[in-house]
Amino acid sequence: MKFLLVQKGDIDEKGETILLNRIIIGIISIVFLLAGCGQDKTDTEVTPDEDFQIIAHRGASAYAPENTLASFNLAKEMNVDYIELDIHLTKDNEIVVMHDEDVTKTTEGSGDIGNYTLDQLKKLSVNYGNEGKKKHAETEAYKVPTLREVFEEFGNEVNFMIELKKSKTNRGIEEKLVDLLIEFEMINTADQDEKPKVVVHSFYEKILKRMDELNKDVLLVKLITFEEDETAELSEEEIAELVNYSSGVGVGYKLLNSNFIQKMHEEGLLVFAADVQEADVAQDMKKIGARGIFTDRPDLLEKE
Repeated sequence: MKFLLVQKGDIDEKGETILLNRIIIGIISIVFLLAGCGQDKTDTEVTPDEDFQIIAHRGASAYAPENTLASFNLAKEMNVDYIELDIHLTKDNEIVVMHDEDVTKTTEGSGDIGNYTLDQLKKLSVNYGNEGKKKHAETEAYKVPTLREVFEEFGNEVNFMIELKKSKTNRGIEEKLVDLLIEFEMINTADQDEKPKVVVHSFYEKILKRMDELNKDVLLVKLITFEEDETAELSEEEIAELVNYSSGVGVGYKLLNSNFIQKMHEEGLLVFAADVQEADVAQDMKKIGARGIFTDRPDLLEKE
């Protein structure tokens, strides 16, 4: 399978900057207007099965405690395309994997991660309150993992979508993440013809722009929210700003429509549907051209 990576700075004949960052996922059947090409842009098409990306949200989090090695191992067994996870910094400046800034939701502890050292976090169990999801013996699989441990556990066997969050204790996390990605050789360079190993996504433009400054080969996706009574729609100004640093957007599936996805494709941005938990919804997203889905149930569609 051929994966297209387009570097920032590709320009069409009209001088418009297109695909200013990099295309995230492999493209086979949808063709974008690239440098020097005089063809018309294509309409949104059904995303082929082989290109439709299943992204395991916090691992297989419908079946195992979220953001744990147990959840990630289960997602791997389900042959997902990407494992999605969230990171924060501890008091002693270690990158750990957990969704909330506060440990209260998923452990027996309380308070912000930034007030804990790594050793203190390791004494907590992420299986707390999740006994119904227990699929493994009581092992390290239910401890708060560091990102280093995740990379050591899986190596190059899986791909990752890493979410960066805004937090007063996460200052400098972008630099530490880039250093770790380089150490584990997780960054695809522009001339590598393969699926990206790591994609970084966030709701916060400032965070993504900082990542772009640090390493332009790290692929970025902007997560976008809209009001419940709205449909997905961005102004020309908003789109022009997005393509300066992002290769795609993530939007809740209920707000997506084919017109929005087609517009994003025309601007060189891929679209990922969030919060998809049912197979029929996943198929609907595929039909309107979404490039993939974030789901707690990565087995909702068969993947070979």
